Amino acid sequence: MTAQETLSCFHCHLAVPRGFVQSLHYQGKKRHFCCMGCYSIAETIIANGLDDYYKFRTTTAPKAESLVPESLQIFDQAEVQASFTKDASAKQKRIELLCSNLQCSACSWLIEKRLQDAKGVIKVTSNITEQTIMLEWDNQQCQLSELLTLLHELGYPAKPYRADDAQALQQQQNKLWLKRLGLAGLGMMQVMMYAVALYIGAFDNIDIGHRNFLRWVSFLVATPVLLYSGFPFFQSAYRALKNRRLNMDVPIAIALVLAYVTSIFATLTNSGEVYFDSVTMFVFFLLIGRFLEYRARQKVRQQFWQKTTDEQLLVTKFRADDPTQLETVPLQTVTVGDRLLVKPGATLVFDGLLVKGQTSVNEAMLSGEFLPVNKQLNDTLLAGSVNGDNAIEMEVTHLKGEGFIQRLKQLQKAALLDKPKITLVADKVARYFVAVILLIASISFAYWWLKAPEHALWITISVLVVSCPCALSLATPVALTCGVLSLNRRNFLIQDQDFLQKLEHTTDIVFDKTGTLTQGELEVQSVSVFTEHKPSEVLAIIAAMESQSEHPIAQAFTSYAKQDIVASDIQLRPYAGVSARYQQETLWFGNQQFISENTQVLNDGLDANGLFLANNQQLLAKIILGDRLRDSAKRACAELHRMGKKLHLLSGDPSDQVEKLAQQLAIDHWQHQLTPQAKLDYLKKLQAGSDKCKILTVGDGINDAPAMAVSDTSIAMAGASDLTKSHADSYLLSADLNQLQFAIDKSAQTNSIIKQNLTWALCYNLIMIPFAVAGLIPPYLAAIGMSLSSVVVVINSLRLNPKK
Repeated sequence: MTAQETLSCFHCHLAVPRGFVQSLHYQGKKRHFCCMGCYSIAETIIANGLDDYYKFRTTTAPKAESLVPESLQIFDQAEVQASFTKDASAKQKRIELLCSNLQCSACSWLIEKRLQDAKGVIKVTSNITEQTIMLEWDNQQCQLSELLTLLHELGYPAKPYRADDAQALQQQQNKLWLKRLGLAGLGMMQVMMYAVALYIGAFDNIDIGHRNFLRWVSFLVATPVLLYSGFPFFQSAYRALKNRRLNMDVPIAIALVLAYVTSIFATLTNSGEVYFDSVTMFVFFLLIGRFLEYRARQKVRQQFWQKTTDEQLLVTKFRADDPTQLETVPLQTVTVGDRLLVKPGATLVFDGLLVKGQTSVNEAMLSGEFLPVNKQLNDTLLAGSVNGDNAIEMEVTHLKGEGFIQRLKQLQKAALLDKPKITLVADKVARYFVAVILLIASISFAYWWLKAPEHALWITISVLVVSCPCALSLATPVALTCGVLSLNRRNFLIQDQDFLQKLEHTTDIVFDKTGTLTQGELEVQSVSVFTEHKPSEVLAIIAAMESQSEHPIAQAFTSYAKQDIVASDIQLRPYAGVSARYQQETLWFGNQQFISENTQVLNDGLDANGLFLANNQQLLAKIILGDRLRDSAKRACAELHRMGKKLHLLSGDPSDQVEKLAQQLAIDHWQHQLTPQAKLDYLKKLQAGSDKCKILTVGDGINDAPAMAVSDTSIAMAGASDLTKSHADSYLLSADLNQLQFAIDKSAQTNSIIKQNLTWALCYNLIMIPFAVAGLIPPYLAAIGMSLSSVVVVINSLRLNPKK
């Protein structure tokens, strides 16, 4: 018996047939397979990061009988699905898929329509920017492999989403775009040089041999441009026709093929005209528009994709067998009930309960409240918050991905599903437009074939070339790209490709408070002095007393410190205040309760709205702190009011600072102490009202993400949380709120340019087609006219992004 016969298949454990050699390297070893089916399944599992299946399987995998399409059946196995699906209910499952072919709104429409009609599918939504598909299905009515196969047949193969795969895919696509664009640009320049010689030669009776040489060289250069650079258009047109639809790429593909084929025919027969220059120019113009549009959609993702809580891979845990001993363990090994040590300044990774110690926790990114929250025994601790001054012990109640932040993400995703779909106007126009053009071209060919057969083909080509909707297809994406680039120069990064089109129609603007209208930093707003001390001296004394604290309240006094004013015997009292010796006297600084418990100051002089400085006998000063208003907030709100926008302030802050801020900025409506769900309900009620409000939400915290999802448009402020950045329609890199007015004005200008472009493109076609049908426009003039119409659209769009 040979060694080959003793080998067993790594996937199904059956014997490897004699003479069959197929293997792959996994975990440093060479793994053998009994057939190509088992090899393909194993390769699929490992490539998708699902190799835990092989680590934890309890039974032998079934033998595969075919190649990759049927290897999708591996995703039906419970052990495999456990790593990437979520249970929406007892029999419903949810999965996020990564699809590299998901490129445009037409793709999104097709995927959602076809999958929604499939048996067992409950809900399907696609995200063009992220190239992801959210799929929810009834596992008792259909299997996941059936839905993946349907996607594969549609031309949109997909696999379970992983962040690393998404990043790798984006980098791969960027390189591919640049290769296609570079080849198209070089090819266009070369062919245009030959075309100029041919056009001039047409009037100067160029030698036939020279003419044929230039045509053949043009053919050699144009061919790779058409087949490689133009491949995305042919691929899109093929998918549309395969599914019995017409999209904008169908007429583009038809025009390219006809111009190319007729040019080859003219070259071979030494007759007619060649249009290789039009082919390369057409591909280049369209490709650069598509590429710029793609880059604009991806810029936010490139800038801010990062592993947030995943960066913390280890935590400090109290050992179960000896609670007095600590050990450092990976996140994945932590279970509910484990006790963890959380050091000062550390970010909490899990939800849990405080079981030992006391501290203050910064939950600004979760609740919107800028002041730290005091935590006592048995209080709830939330993942994503930052521990304050003291080390604490917590008991884990929810594992990573199951806590408060995850619930917010699910709430946000649900809001995304409720977002109204944008009507694919351009695609619908293209379908009817293409049908009409094909009909006109057919009628023209039939007429001229009967009247003058020698002219029929060339006139038909002229009709198709002159009517090719190049300018129509460029009208919207180029204008949007120029508008986006203009906003980029004002520190806006745009994620939603429809942001600019929708922003103009905003009627109501909803602001968060902390980190949006304010800077999220405490400052001294007023000082009331009750002794002979000057306010500056009082603030310097407090700064000296707070010099050893990192608390946000202490930081508000840092700028008032003086070298000649020094405090001694400083004692910090968590959640209350601080005491110290100054000029042979003990002073106390803190809240109402702290002062009344440690001094003989009468409670009548104290209230809950401030902080107090006192000695043992009397009250020395009262300090009012508040969140620092952004410098641009007043002017921005005034300008937005002038534009007729209604302003709303929704905050998680429970203090009376919200009302004061609303009055200071003349905001129309305000509410405070709101949960993320309450914000969401407020916006939905506003949208459902009789006024049918169009809402722009501006915020920075995780608690703003669900509200942003349900809004018509949204902007994340500088310093926003990663979740908010990734799901806002745009991100403002600077803290200048005055840019909101610029963005709204730019939206109106962009929509105006788009209308002008569409009007020009349609009028050009309507005017030129009759001349082409009448045989008054030769094909080379039709090609020049088509190119010039595209140039007009591009030049008009460039007005949106002036260089000054």
